[in-house]
Amino acid sequence: MPSTVVPDFLQDLHTPVAVSDGQIKRIAIIGGGASGAIALDTLVKERKFDEIVLFERRDTYGGIWVLDESPNAAHELIKAGASAEVLDPPLQNPFNEEPLGSAKIRRFSENQERFVHTPCYNGMLTNIIENMMTYSDEKAWLPGQQKKYADRGDVRNYIDRYIGRHSQNSTVKLVTNTAVEDVQRVLNQDKQIPYEFLLTLRHSLQDSTEEWYQEKFDAVVVATGHYHVPFIPATPGLEKVQEQWPSVVQHAKYYRNSAPYKDKTVVVVGARASGADLTKYAADTASKVYQSIREVTLQQRKTRRPNVEIKPGIRGIELKDGGFAVVFEDGSEVQNPDHIVYATGYQFSFPFLRREYGDIARNGLVLPSLYQHTFFINEPLLVILGVPTDAISFRAFEYQAILAARYLASRVSLPERKQQLLWAEKRLQEKGERRAYHTIGASDALEYMRTLTALGALKGQEPVGREFPEITEAEVQEYAEAGAKLREAWDMPRG
Repeated sequence: MPSTVVPDFLQDLHTPVAVSDGQIKRIAIIGGGASGAIALDTLVKERKFDEIVLFERRDTYGGIWVLDESPNAAHELIKAGASAEVLDPPLQNPFNEEPLGSAKIRRFSENQERFVHTPCYNGMLTNIIENMMTYSDEKAWLPGQQKKYADRGDVRNYIDRYIGRHSQNSTVKLVTNTAVEDVQRVLNQDKQIPYEFLLTLRHSLQDSTEEWYQEKFDAVVVATGHYHVPFIPATPGLEKVQEQWPSVVQHAKYYRNSAPYKDKTVVVVGARASGADLTKYAADTASKVYQSIREVTLQQRKTRRPNVEIKPGIRGIELKDGGFAVVFEDGSEVQNPDHIVYATGYQFSFPFLRREYGDIARNGLVLPSLYQHTFFINEPLLVILGVPTDAISFRAFEYQAILAARYLASRVSLPERKQQLLWAEKRLQEKGERRAYHTIGASDALEYMRTLTALGALKGQEPVGREFPEITEAEVQEYAEAGAKLREAWDMPRG
């Protein structure tokens, strides 16, 4: 249930949104991946906050670039068409059950699936050139070296170093093995915006128990990424296959290497990076791989692999003769494949926000309540970083983080809510409720980054913190051309 704190200022649609000087002293960052790392750096460099606490639910930093060699695959849990709301509900908050005043609560570890394991796999490489994907002040994955594309371990170490540069800062607290399970507004009449946040935290201990506790913060930066909860689309007949042959249907999140596909027939569904990689690697050991691609332009893609065949989208799956057939849009079929692997992406999921704000994601794909993919329109003290996809990755997060840090430090204001709502409505009309809503491709990247730079312009003030990096049309063109070459050679080794 939402808290009883209902800010009156949400009725004001015509005043620029600003944080008063001194309102924010203590900030929580949720997540120790790419967007959390740059959030920490930008907030520290503002020199405006008393304490910045970064919470990471794992025991290491690096986000999706951390490899889990043997993840607990949740194939049987991920039903066709299942929403993140069903798959990833919030845990019960024990402070709602225990007597008031409890400081800490010790419990046995929860068994509920939390989708902690990453989609990282052996052989996973970056797909954006190094000088554009990295942060602007450290443009090499490895100090003193240049690599066009980097191994997942290099990226993981890069993020870890970036966070580690602030480990000795007296205003920074780094907390691992601790998940934020609930974010709740609580009244604080001493503030101009008259509330703060009560975070319920779950710290995992080594004896299979957990310690729950609570802390208060003036603002929250959500940097959890969006590669946690898998999505398998509803397809006619797929649920029956999942019921009768539960080991057949899988999600690419749990792919680690091609050994399970040796001498098998595999159908890979999806054309983006993970779908292309999985097709390529599975073909190393499988007898036959069919890659199902919905996009007509990509269906003509050539492959150098003799055991790979490109197919159109899947019309449905039919049960017949004691088995089943995958039926494609062109009427062709694959009989009884050993595996159907869905590289069909992920759903936004913020279970720790659900009790206070409801499900902020629409269909798991769109966050329509965010302005510029960053600012919660009806919550001025909560920011979400790392939402844009295909947006030169880390560099886009850097622009988001700089603007957010300046806003939280009371150096800049945001447009009035009416203007923010109009932006979101226009975006929804143009892109629809699909992944394109948060996609910032090569053609949009320059405009998006310049928009964030303009919103964060310091009028009549000397820069104090991190400055927006400069980006040129030539750099974006280089990024686009490199991406096109990579897609053309999708089934070839790269490095």
